[in-house]
Amino acid sequence: MIPNTYSSDKALAIQPDGQFRNRVLEMLVDGAALSDILKVMLQGMEALLPGALCTLMLLDAEGKWFARALGPSLPDYYTAAMIGLKIGPTAGSCGTAAYTAQRVVVEDIASHPFWIPYKDLAARAGLAACWSEPILSASGKVLGTFAVYYRTPRSPDDADLDLIHQCAALACIAIEKDAEAQKLRDSETRYRTLVEWSPHPVLVHRHGVILYVNPSAVSIFGATQASELIGTLTRDLIHPDYREQQAQRMHSIEEQTPINPTAESRFLRLDGSAFDVEVQGTAIVYQGQQAIHVVLRDITERKLAREKLQLAANVFRHAREGIVITDADMRIVDVNTSFSSITGYGREEVLGRQPDIFLPGPHSESYVEALWQGLRDTGHWNGEIWSQRKNGEAYAEMVTISAVLDESGRAKNYVVLFIDITPMKAYQLELENLAHFDALTQLPNRLLLADRLRQAMSQSQRRQQALAVVFLDLDGFKAINDHYGHAVGDELLVVLAQRMKGALRDGDTLARIGGDEFVAVLVDLDQPEDAEPVLERLLQAAAEPVQIANTSLQVSASMGIAVFPRDGSHADLLLRRADQSMYLAKQAGRNRYRFFVEETVPIQADLQPRK
Repeated sequence: MIPNTYSSDKALAIQPDGQFRNRVLEMLVDGAALSDILKVMLQGMEALLPGALCTLMLLDAEGKWFARALGPSLPDYYTAAMIGLKIGPTAGSCGTAAYTAQRVVVEDIASHPFWIPYKDLAARAGLAACWSEPILSASGKVLGTFAVYYRTPRSPDDADLDLIHQCAALACIAIEKDAEAQKLRDSETRYRTLVEWSPHPVLVHRHGVILYVNPSAVSIFGATQASELIGTLTRDLIHPDYREQQAQRMHSIEEQTPINPTAESRFLRLDGSAFDVEVQGTAIVYQGQQAIHVVLRDITERKLAREKLQLAANVFRHAREGIVITDADMRIVDVNTSFSSITGYGREEVLGRQPDIFLPGPHSESYVEALWQGLRDTGHWNGEIWSQRKNGEAYAEMVTISAVLDESGRAKNYVVLFIDITPMKAYQLELENLAHFDALTQLPNRLLLADRLRQAMSQSQRRQQALAVVFLDLDGFKAINDHYGHAVGDELLVVLAQRMKGALRDGDTLARIGGDEFVAVLVDLDQPEDAEPVLERLLQAAAEPVQIANTSLQVSASMGIAVFPRDGSHADLLLRRADQSMYLAKQAGRNRYRFFVEETVPIQADLQPRK
C-alpha cells in the first residue's frame, strides 16, 4: 500500500491532457448523467495509458461493499462479480484500497496474497496487474475506487501514479456534484408531493411570473387545469386595490427585507369575481433559481362572519357584562370595554388568544369536560368560576357561553358573557361569617358550635372515643367591664379568646356563646381524664395578666365539664350539665374546673348568680 494525499484543486492543476479534462468539466456543467461522465473518464484514461483496462467502483451508502462497477473494457461477468464485494484488509486491490483509504499497487495478481480469493476470476479475465486508487471526498470519506488493470505483470512509474491520482480526484468531483444534484432533485420531489396534496392553494412565481400551481390553486382561481395559470402574471390575479400591497411584499421578499409573514388581501378568479385571502410568501430555490412560494387561505366566509360578530359586539359595547367573541377555534376576535374594565387586559392584548375558560391548564379536566359537554348538548353553558385579572388579583365571575351555529349546525363562533361577582361573593362570605362566628372574637358562635358538636359526637361514636364539653365563665370580668368600660372589656375578651384558643389541640373547638361565656369541645379522648392537661392550659391562659392601655388586668376562669357519652347522649343535655358543673366550680372558689357528677348538682343551680 502506498500513502496517498491529494486535493481536487491540485489534481486539476496538473492534469496532463487539457482536452480530456475540459470534456469532463463541460459534462459536469451541462448536468450530464454520472454514468456517462465516468465512462468518458475511463475511456480517456485508457487512451492515456496504452494497454490499460480501467474500472471505477462506487461504495454503498454505509461504505461497506461495492454497489456499482463500471469497466467498459472488462468482461461483463467480471464487473458483475465486483458488485456486492465487501471491502476489507485483503479484499483484492480495490477492496483493500477502499478499506484502508490508501493506494494499493499489485504488480502481479497471481502471486499477491490480497488476490488469493479472486485469483481464478482474474485469470479467467486475463488480468495480471492492478493498481487501485481510493476516491476520497473533501471530508476524507471513501466514495469508491479507480483502478487500472494490465494483462501482464507491471509496476507503475511516477507519471502513472500521478495520472491515476488525478483521475480519482476528478471522479470525486463528479460523484459529489451528482450527489448534490440528487439531493436537490429529492428535495424538489418531496416539496412537490407535499404541495400537491396541500388543502391550501399554493403557487410559485419568479418576478411575478407563475411557474407552478397546485390543484387547490387551480380550483380557487376557477381554472380547469394548471396550464391556464402557469406563465401568467400574479398581478393579473390580484384585485386592483391590493396590487401595490402585494408588489411591495414581493419586493421585500426578493430583497430579504423583514415583513409580516402573512397579510390579508383580495384576489381575482379567472371569471373576475373577487375573494378574500390570507397571503403568506416565502423565498425559496425552485428548479435551481430563486423564486417565491405563496400560500393562500380563502378567508371570505371568515371575514364576513367576523364583520357580523363585530357589529353584534358593538350592541354590547357599553353593556355592564364583559363580552368575548371567539371564532370556531376559540380564538378571540373581539371583546368589549367591560371586559377590559373587569380583567385589566386591553383588546389588542387578547385578540387571537384563547380565553382561560377553554383551557385545561387553569381548570380541572372535569370542569373543561362538563363545559364542552354542555356546549355540545345544548349549545350553551353557564357557571361560576374564579379567574385572575392582569395584575394577578383573583376574582369570581358568573359566565355564560353560547355557541353561534352555521347553517349546517356546526359552531362557527362562541359568545362569552360574564360579570364580576366578587363583591357579591365577599358579601355572602361576610354574611356566612356573621352567621357562624362571633363578631368580636371571631370564634365560632352558638350556631357553628352546635354543628361542630354534632359532628364531633358522630366521630366519637365511630371511633368509640369520648369527648368533653367544657362550659367556661370568666371570674371577675364584670367588675373590670364596669370599672374600665366596655371598650377595655372587649379588648380583654379578644386577647383572652386567642390565648384560650391557643391552649387547645388541633381538632378542638372554642366558641363564644355570649358575654364572658365560652364553650370548648375537646375530641379524641380515650378516657375523660385525658382532657385534664388541656383544662389546665385553659385555666392558665385565662388567668395570665393582660396589659391594656398601661393597665394590667387579670381574671380567672371557672369551668364545668360534661363527657360524652357518659354524661349525656345529645348536645343540649351535655351543655346543660357542663353549665351546672361550672356553677359548682365557682362555688368551690373559682379558677378551677369540675367534671359533672349527677348527685352533686343543686336543683336551683341555674338560678344562682355567677359573678
